[in-house]
Amino acid sequence: MNRSSALSQELLHKIVMHGWPRDQTIKAIMADFIDVARRLTDSEYGSIYVLEQEDDELRVVSGHEEGELLDDLPNLLEQDTESPGIITWVYQNNESYLSNNVEKDPYYFPAFKGSQANLVVPIRLQGSPIGVLSVESLHRGHYNADHQSGLEDLAEAVSVFVSRQWLSEYSRRRGYNVEIIGISDPIRRIEALVKRVAPTREPVLLTGESGVGKELLAHAIHYFSKRRDHELLIVNCGAFAEDLLASELFGHVRGAFTGAHRDRAGKFELADGGTLFLDEVESMSPRLQVMLLRVLEQGEVQKVGEDRGTRRIDVRIIAASNQDLPQSVDEGSFREDLLFRLNVFDIRVPPLRDRVEDIPLLADHFMRACRVTNGGGPEKFSSGALKLLQQYAWPGNVRELRNVVHRASVLAEGTTVLALDLPSSLEGEGVAEVEVASVSEETTAVLPEVAGVESLELDALIEEHIRRVLRVARGNKTRAAELLGIPRTSLYHKLRKYDIEAENPPE
Repeated sequence: MNRSSALSQELLHKIVMHGWPRDQTIKAIMADFIDVARRLTDSEYGSIYVLEQEDDELRVVSGHEEGELLDDLPNLLEQDTESPGIITWVYQNNESYLSNNVEKDPYYFPAFKGSQANLVVPIRLQGSPIGVLSVESLHRGHYNADHQSGLEDLAEAVSVFVSRQWLSEYSRRRGYNVEIIGISDPIRRIEALVKRVAPTREPVLLTGESGVGKELLAHAIHYFSKRRDHELLIVNCGAFAEDLLASELFGHVRGAFTGAHRDRAGKFELADGGTLFLDEVESMSPRLQVMLLRVLEQGEVQKVGEDRGTRRIDVRIIAASNQDLPQSVDEGSFREDLLFRLNVFDIRVPPLRDRVEDIPLLADHFMRACRVTNGGGPEKFSSGALKLLQQYAWPGNVRELRNVVHRASVLAEGTTVLALDLPSSLEGEGVAEVEVASVSEETTAVLPEVAGVESLELDALIEEHIRRVLRVARGNKTRAAELLGIPRTSLYHKLRKYDIEAENPPE
């Protein structure tokens, strides 16, 4: 990994681990971006701005500067046609700008004392500029192509987190919470693909195991599309019987069936201009598959019980399935022509076990959410607990991880979740060693603090350690002695001393 990638990854990890609390804005983390930019380019000064253009006015949505500023700052967004200022030029032209002699550069407006060179790159979202990242040096001729390439890579990382923040804020305004967490290559590739396909009108098919986050990606596709000011409606096709699903999707007229006392608009009609997310699309009956195909090909819907008359609609369809749809086609349960029509863009969401490096980030995110919900709780995971989380296969994926973290946050004693606080369902080869390592880690951390204390307090610490190891060994004293690294006779002596033998089941 080169220096640019390492520093960018460092920034990604730092921001994801610390998260963006609900009361925090983009501005609060600008200093982190600038710090990495300065180290990446060996610069003395740095600045970053998220910009917005309304009519002819360019304004700073959020920004931050690091360095010795001049007392009388110029208008860095000056839009004079002959000398618009480097920041404005970069934003308007969506191109990087390198000036190794700012004294002779007509576009440079001095903002920092003694600056001799300036490098500015655009921050882009879906190809369009949303801001600029700038570094300045006290040395003329300082910047080169490697500096520019590294800063452009960093600007891409900045864009990832700015867009994630915007998505999160947008979702909360609409009454739900959508956050993309992760720095692994698979999740970043999918995130980039989502932003590329979102502006189109074509259907998207999301596939992957249950619990991987397909609905979250549907929200992201809707947000990054031009439809985000309209509705995103969600229908789980597997939750309805055939007739009820037909009514839910297409609506019905009065008298169409028993209980249809009035006309009702379906989700297709209600989502006109927006997006409709069809989860578990493989659950549709053959009749409903034909009706869905008509919508996709002709853009028309007809209510259940309506003899004639159709309605033109403009709805972007996102479908999701945790099944192998080509296999379903072979088995005759899913129409091949419908699969072809849905599968214009196929995004396969990887299981959690294929992005192990994201597990600590997700676990920390869920733990912080628990602290907010419960008004307190543990603040971190022991290394043993994290190792156990990362070696588990997670058949239930992100949803299962969230539930495990919530459970551990309630059961943990103190500020740290230990491997012993995790459910036995995570067991596998080497789990006992991991759990004991976690217990030993906590004990080691406490022992220096008890140097010179009364022996009674030290005895209490040793007793608790033995109790935990016995729980790990499921009461098997031979195994517990091995894990403790002491003879079995010594363990029996300690069990009698601390009167804890009765707490453990027979071997």
